Amino acid sequence: MPSSGIPSARYSRQTRFAGLGQAGQQRLAQARVAIVGLGATGSTIAHALLRAGVGYLRLIDRDWVEEHNLPRQSLYTEADAAQLVPKVVAAKAHAQRINSACDIEALVLDLHAGTIDQALAGVDLIMDGSDSLETRLLINQWCVREGKPWIYSGVLGGHGMTANFRPKQACWRCVFTTSPEPGSMPTCETAGVIGPVVGVIGNLAATEALKLLSGQGQANPDLYMLDLWAWQFEQLPLPTPRPDCPVCGLRQFDLLEQDSAPTLSLCGRNAIQIRPQQPITMALAQLAAHLQQADLRVIQTDYLLRFAAETLQATVFPDGRVIISGTDDPALARGFYNRWINH
Repeated sequence: MPSSGIPSARYSRQTRFAGLGQAGQQRLAQARVAIVGLGATGSTIAHALLRAGVGYLRLIDRDWVEEHNLPRQSLYTEADAAQLVPKVVAAKAHAQRINSACDIEALVLDLHAGTIDQALAGVDLIMDGSDSLETRLLINQWCVREGKPWIYSGVLGGHGMTANFRPKQACWRCVFTTSPEPGSMPTCETAGVIGPVVGVIGNLAATEALKLLSGQGQANPDLYMLDLWAWQFEQLPLPTPRPDCPVCGLRQFDLLEQDSAPTLSLCGRNAIQIRPQQPITMALAQLAAHLQQADLRVIQTDYLLRFAAETLQATVFPDGRVIISGTDDPALARGFYNRWINH
């Protein structure tokens, strides 16, 4: 181990690369990164930064590993899906076996106005691995307000795009000036997605992260888009900051200042998320006992409880958050919640 604290052999090929060098590798070892969303793109980004020697990773996701994740989410196994392990917990366990020197923090967390300050505090860079427009709008507002850089990544079908958003430059809302109506756009659940496009976009974003964190190289100034299936690639220059942009121009941070909705439709998943208005700790064992008395089959792990009743399935988390699958009707989901969980 050299005096810099970087294993000389492990990163020798990276430090010999003139674009990074020993000084750049040292900065990576000191860097702190938050990754929001540990699905396909987020797990690819985490994997790349972990192996590159980034010193601290904060992994943030609200979901658990499912079988349909396995074709494209590189940090998970069949055992993770069978055991309903939260994505960040599974990712941390596998990541520690890949690079034990990396400090990894796993947050099973729904990112919203009430949690974002805690979730993103103290990091140098935020990586977007989310699948939610609302989450990206929230991240953009927070990063503009706090003067933090973030890297956007999105994939759908065979398409993907990524861009760097840095302080005092155009923000996400300068580029995407309007938001589509809910339900009007395809999602990964409705249009599908192929693993290779996830790998390409995730690794492009990770490369940009290495540049920003190491202070080496020229960061990409464009919005990079591709259709990997059709082998089409395009770069669009990001605009200059718009004075009339509601976020970076007018500095309106409405999403950070309002209470997030206790009931949220999960786009494309035929599911409703319900979360308590105030922080609570759900007594999962006690809930399981009540449900079993009603002759319901209950699956309980260290991280969640799952049961099915009527025509719906509920997944309950220790923080009181519940995802009710089988409906996109908030009223129906709320009624189910009140009958079986909040009684």
